[in-house]
Amino acid sequence: PYMGSDVAGIRTRAQKEGSDYVLNGSKFWITNAPYADYFTVFASLDPSKRHKALCAFIVDADTPGVRTGPPVEKMGHRASTTSSVIFKDAKVPAENLLGSEGMGFSIAMQTFSMTRPAIAAFSTGLARAAMEYARAYVDKREVFTKKLRKFDVIQFKLAEMFMKIEASRALYLKAAWTADKGENATVPASVAKAYATDAAMEVASEALQIHGGYGYIDQYPLEKLFRDAKLYQIYEGTSEIQRLILGRHVLDGYVPAMEKIPKWGSKKSPDN
Repeated sequence: PYMGSDVAGIRTRAQKEGSDYVLNGSKFWITNAPYADYFTVFASLDPSKRHKALCAFIVDADTPGVRTGPPVEKMGHRASTTSSVIFKDAKVPAENLLGSEGMGFSIAMQTFSMTRPAIAAFSTGLARAAMEYARAYVDKREVFTKKLRKFDVIQFKLAEMFMKIEASRALYLKAAWTADKGENATVPASVAKAYATDAAMEVASEALQIHGGYGYIDQYPLEKLFRDAKLYQIYEGTSEIQRLILGRHVLDGYVPAMEKIPKWGSKKSPDN
């Protein structure tokens, strides 16, 4: 529950006992946990070794020692149940280990490369819905003797929304295409998730702004879209984590287009 973005710092323990692994610890933010038939669980053989000791397991939900906590109330995504999963001396057969010991971190990162494009797609759909609600509203709402759609400032807002939605769609499709080809999709997945989720938050906010006070009440859908958009910037790797990944890529993994950076100007002092 305390690790958040620090995947390597997972504290749930796995201890080998004969032909089984015994799990102890807890997980939080688990979607639909009370309804799951099985869980994919990441646990550490030795937390002091961080990512090198992580393992991944398939755990049946009805395993003795496994239970789920009560659902938590959330700001958004209220139709999706979220709760904790607790493990107390839960025995898991060794055959349920995914890969081998120590491969958990690698498996988690590979999984993110597949799931982050999907979050970007969710975000794009939300942003598109927000734009379409705003588009319909400005066609009906009248202020200062004319419809909102006649004002340049409104058209500019809609144009910005549309640009961000189109860019988001192109980015998640590229990430999904890369993953489908079996290539390393880490970078395009991070680009897509960071951009599309931030764009969804921005578009939802602007669409709500266009609706004015009506956007702030639950009789219109904008307040729900605004609340839902925020989660996309948090789960499956926060927007900040995506930027860390991309910053490191630019510095250490990016292949420059220019073989040699050209020199500009003169080393001589302007006074010479």
